[in-house]
Amino acid sequence: MTGFRVRFAEDRWDRAGDLERLLFEVLYRDFGVSRDHDWRHDAPGSEIAVAVADDGELIGAARLLPAPGDPSRQVRQVAVVPGAQSRGVGSALMQAVEARAAEQGATQVWLNARDTAFRFYERLGYGFSGEPFTSELTGIVHRSMCKRLR
Repeated sequence: MTGFRVRFAEDRWDRAGDLERLLFEVLYRDFGVSRDHDWRHDAPGSEIAVAVADDGELIGAARLLPAPGDPSRQVRQVAVVPGAQSRGVGSALMQAVEARAAEQGATQVWLNARDTAFRFYERLGYGFSGEPFTSELTGIVHRSMCKRLR
């Protein structure tokens, strides 16, 4: 992988199958979650930022959930393929969803981070906003984290 670009996928994106495969393989498969389980979190009105390598490979994604009338937005399913991790892809995805949330009038973004991602989000300016909990879906320890946008 040389370079990549981040953009938001359209509602009827022709690579929806690739996106679903990436999310499942990076976030759920290794934790015993069935592909048939309801893990998608594709709430109506949610937006997906995708990272695409120069060669066309889909290498990352992050979902921004809608919250009409709420000054905060939730980010879910931030995923970067293993071969593209530690190359700025996750940071670029987060920058894109934070900018979109700010455009929508949000003053804060929050997420539930896996224990393996705490440091990543702290480097991006997120702070802990809750006690550790174990995901019923994956069995992984998470903590809520948030960042003020303005």
